[in-house]
Amino acid sequence: MLSQCAQALAAIHRADADDPELATQDQLAEWRSRLDAMGDTTATFEWAFRWLAANRPAPSPPHLVHGDYRMGNLIVDGSDLAAVLDWELVHVGEVYEDLAWFCIRAWRFGAPADRAAGGLGSVEDFLCGYEQAGGTAVDRAAFHWWLVLATLRLGVICRYQAERHLSGQTRSVELAAIGRRVCETEWDVLNLLDKALPDAG
Repeated sequence: MLSQCAQALAAIHRADADDPELATQDQLAEWRSRLDAMGDTTATFEWAFRWLAANRPAPSPPHLVHGDYRMGNLIVDGSDLAAVLDWELVHVGEVYEDLAWFCIRAWRFGAPADRAAGGLGSVEDFLCGYEQAGGTAVDRAAFHWWLVLATLRLGVICRYQAERHLSGQTRSVELAAIGRRVCETEWDVLNLLDKALPDAG
């Protein structure tokens, strides 16, 4: 299944992205802006944004990006990947966005670290499978940068969902529970930054 997920993502990234209807997104600026618009932040979020800005890798060529490639948006038939759903976030960007989003801890559903890629297998097996399926070569250091950003992105999303409940806009126990996950993503971000610090310069 992990190999099929890698193959499907490589196929998505090979699709024609030359369409004026497709927006081009700078993910770092996008999530910085979204957090600022809430008027609320945390020390961990701010440290992460500062580290990301200071250590941003050189941009890679633009490709079609799914924008929400994770196990929750895949249909599995038996042991085969049958379909990829939820295309509303598709845009032009860097392939690392999809690769990293698939590998954040939240999408493991409790699986151990050796199955960090969607809860199915190792990140290295996923990245190698992606490359072997015709995906672009993956710089592992750049991937780690994107993994920090992807995890931070989830934290900002969780904070936004909590605010919908707390503000009274949409009273919901589910949204309140999602807000509880802000601290989980902060913990994940701190762990990822700790691994990156020797190379942070």
